Amino acid sequence: MRILFATLGSAGDTHPYVAIAEQLARRGHTVAMLANPHFEHRIRSCGLQYFPLGEERDFLEVLHDPRLAQEGKSPFLVIQALFNKTVEPSYLALQELVRTFRPDVIVRHHILLAAGWVAEQHRIPCVTGTLTPSMWFHPDEPTILRSYLPRSLQRALGKPIRMVGKVALRWFIDRPVNRVRGRLALAPLRDVFLREGTGGELVLGLWSSHFRPPLPGDPPHSKVCGFCFFDRAGGEADGTLPPELDRFLEACDARDRPPVVFTLGTTIVHHAGNLFDVAIRACRELRRPIVLLVGSEHNAAQIQSAPDICVRTYAPHSLLMPRCAASVHHAGAGSAAQSLRSGRPSVSVPFVNDEFDIAHRMQQMGVSAYLPASKLRSRTAVRNLAESLRQVTETASFLERAKEVGTRIRAESGAARAADLIENLGSH
Repeated sequence: MRILFATLGSAGDTHPYVAIAEQLARRGHTVAMLANPHFEHRIRSCGLQYFPLGEERDFLEVLHDPRLAQEGKSPFLVIQALFNKTVEPSYLALQELVRTFRPDVIVRHHILLAAGWVAEQHRIPCVTGTLTPSMWFHPDEPTILRSYLPRSLQRALGKPIRMVGKVALRWFIDRPVNRVRGRLALAPLRDVFLREGTGGELVLGLWSSHFRPPLPGDPPHSKVCGFCFFDRAGGEADGTLPPELDRFLEACDARDRPPVVFTLGTTIVHHAGNLFDVAIRACRELRRPIVLLVGSEHNAAQIQSAPDICVRTYAPHSLLMPRCAASVHHAGAGSAAQSLRSGRPSVSVPFVNDEFDIAHRMQQMGVSAYLPASKLRSRTAVRNLAESLRQVTETASFLERAKEVGTRIRAESGAARAADLIENLGSH
């Protein structure tokens, strides 16, 4: 088969689709990806064809915009960048690829709306992938989207919150999207995000059933596949860590004091402020060494070297996290999945958007402490983080539950399961 993947967003948005695409390419299918040029190298390195969507500077402009890490502003920045700027270019690019690449199946990130429209027009089977359960908007599941509202209140007011959210989405998404559809001679749509986000002949939940199982009332034609892992963003060979990091971990093992890994993914890391210093001081209170994944050489230069600190711009989470006592992460979909797979407990520090929902679910599973980013920006930040780390590293229930969940998730292959379902759809 000829399979076209259409993706949009950060590395956390893109990597799961690279994992599935690589799986399908290994099975002999012709696979191509439409994505921002920022991801071209890692896509081509997997033996996949690549087609550009937009310019890399557009991606980097959003990535480094401070509003991206601000709870009240991030949703509007994402809507503006993803819906106002990319709907028409992605539609035109996909129309061209239908003509030149001639896909038998289109697989799309749920926020790449135009892929569903193009697939429907040309009667090409369409698969929609969704990275987090909150984006299925299940009527019986509370969606935790704010740090400043008590989670108990958000659960109790789930229905009114969803109604208000629907009105807001009509204003901020339906209007600009329908302006584009008008220019493209397409009929207007209502509730675009809710309708298109779970559209297509097959809807894949790209998370483990141990994280959130299938439920009655899920979208039609939906399947929960499992997490889809890809973390070779730095071009690393499979099964290797940078030598300096490997030596640091071996030294920690010799002292029987595994470190904490502190990571803020590929987006929030550019807006960390003084959080690296907070993390170092909290770990020193616990007499724990720390591995800091800081995202850029600029951030690395701000951190003073010391025997108990290892600073890397990036390292594969799948190799690093299992060798640490715990992780501190921002509860992004990719980082959270890697933390769950590692079998180690964590502290979830959500900043924006669906991170609050992911962090809440991980706390409910008993594998992670919940510590909103606002708690790391307060005068008691070091104490807050130190107490959370002490809780997850010294409480037997956290250690045992994390180990159990990790064993179950490592037994799954979400990418292989997703590839099976895509093959099955394309063969009919």
